[in-house]
Amino acid sequence: MSTTDSPSGDDHVSPQRAFDRIVWQNSRCCNGCFELVKEIEEATFSGGVDDHDVQEHHRTPAATLEPDDRILTDVDGGSGSTRRGDAGDAQSRPGQQRTSIARTTCRSCSRIGCWADDETLSKVQALRLTTPLADRLEEAGLEFDRSVLRRAVRLFKEHEDAQGYDTEIFRRSVKLAVKRA
Repeated sequence: MSTTDSPSGDDHVSPQRAFDRIVWQNSRCCNGCFELVKEIEEATFSGGVDDHDVQEHHRTPAATLEPDDRILTDVDGGSGSTRRGDAGDAQSRPGQQRTSIARTTCRSCSRIGCWADDETLSKVQALRLTTPLADRLEEAGLEFDRSVLRRAVRLFKEHEDAQGYDTEIFRRSVKLAVKRA
């Protein structure tokens, strides 16, 4: 048995998890078009007894802050409780306030909150997304083959059984591109 441990600060990302960790679960990227919508500056300040980790978020030129009118919050003035309202709920009681929550909106694909739609992409749309996807992977320092990424997306979108599963197509295409690098 080895007594040496691998360093805990290792930034290695497995091919199986590369898409999820670098792009899909990354709040810096839009899930709809894979454009970079936020820059996060991280710093640690030492003062007094404890160190404090601080993050400062900045929107990139590819993002804007827009109100999301689809998400309404009802605030009951008496109790201060909040609950999700229905946009079609036209009745309001005294003491109730309707507000719209501001969300980061991607200027490239106009998705509010930078969340991907449930609609299936066409093959052409999916192939166009391989360029920003590859850019995000390169920014993360991941070694992969761009041509394999593009070819895998094209082949998966042509396969009738898989063409409706866009997230899985990108996940598996990144995995293949990393393994073939």
